[in-house]
Amino acid sequence: DEKVGETVIDLENRLLSRFGSYCGLPQTYCISGINQWRDQLKPSQILQNLARLKGVPPPITEDDGNTLSFNGEQYTLAQFEANNEIHQHLGPANERLPLHVLRTQGLVPEHVESRTLFSSFQPQLSQGRLQMWVDVYPKSMGLPGPPFDIAPRKAKKYFLRAVVWNTTDVILDETSITGEHMSDIYVKGWMPGMEEDKQKTDVHYRSLDGDGNFNWRFIFGFEYLPAEQLCLVSKKEHFWSLDKTEFRIPPKLIVQIWDNDKFSLDDYLGTVELDLHNLTPPAKTPEKCGLGMMEVMLDAEPHKSDLTNSLFAQQSVRGWWPCVI
Repeated sequence: DEKVGETVIDLENRLLSRFGSYCGLPQTYCISGINQWRDQLKPSQILQNLARLKGVPPPITEDDGNTLSFNGEQYTLAQFEANNEIHQHLGPANERLPLHVLRTQGLVPEHVESRTLFSSFQPQLSQGRLQMWVDVYPKSMGLPGPPFDIAPRKAKKYFLRAVVWNTTDVILDETSITGEHMSDIYVKGWMPGMEEDKQKTDVHYRSLDGDGNFNWRFIFGFEYLPAEQLCLVSKKEHFWSLDKTEFRIPPKLIVQIWDNDKFSLDDYLGTVELDLHNLTPPAKTPEKCGLGMMEVMLDAEPHKSDLTNSLFAQQSVRGWWPCVI
């Protein structure tokens, strides 16, 4: 194998640094969960060592750990966690408060490093970047916390079922031999990123008033990452690609109305794009269905609007949506 680039880390410098760079300070002190404390020493012990290093009196804790005096300053837990949600993974107050105080002392916080890779053949030219972090634990201080799991999140399998019942007021795109305006209507649907799984209904022939009657069900299987609220799609980027590439795509459903033609290309009549996370509430009747529904959706902010709904939370919705060209 040929070396592309390298980066060098001085572990001794990190271990002996007075800024605590051997293990960065996390934002919270958790005794369980994915952010479980990894350092060998608890926050209160690290703060005592810092006081000894600075030559100041050791910290004094009062009020069951909710008040702490250090280096002439008084700190309370409320000033750091006034608006924070207290979950079951957090540790006791007499450890959480020392951690908050430590984070005000200029010590290295927990972070992911982005290091540039260099080659000895072209030392001034970057050969790429590496994202990583390093924890250094002295063996004499005992065992560290549990290792951090960096395995990628596993997507959950979902099925989206879309039942097409009716269409109404569809554009009459053809003219029959008797001079009547008509359309042979069918509906096509797919999810972005999975265009190879496009599905379509049967054809409602000779619709004279724009109405189409169906009883057709689309079923789309997809993989979903709840934490990222994105669909995970694995496919080859090009037909000559050896391996598949993973794409993360917002979960949406695209529905189109088409006019079926025997001897020419089918005519496109309209489409609607439904965001499964911010789903436009459907109209109960065709008379109440209009483009104003979609305009309200576009103008509203997703995190503030009361009119948007997540299909993942609702599980099922039914009604009318407008299609546009």
